[in-house]
Amino acid sequence: MSPIDSWGGTAAVFTGAGTAWPVIFTIVAVALFVGFLVVMINHEKHAYISMLKHEPVEKGPAVEGEPRAY
Repeated sequence: MSPIDSWGGTAAVFTGAGTAWPVIFTIVAVALFVGFLVVMINHEKHAYISMLKHEPVEKGPAVEGEPRAY
């Protein structure tokens, strides 16, 4: 015998409907994703400009495609 006698009203339990948590989670997830994309695009832009100027992109040992840091 199933512990659930009727499936009526269980969608609210399984989906979080009726609370603000799903909306808050979705907004935070989208904001984090957009923030990640902005940071990644800025870093790539900086890296390409540095490579065109033949300057090291970041501190540390040179990697493939970068000039050696002196």
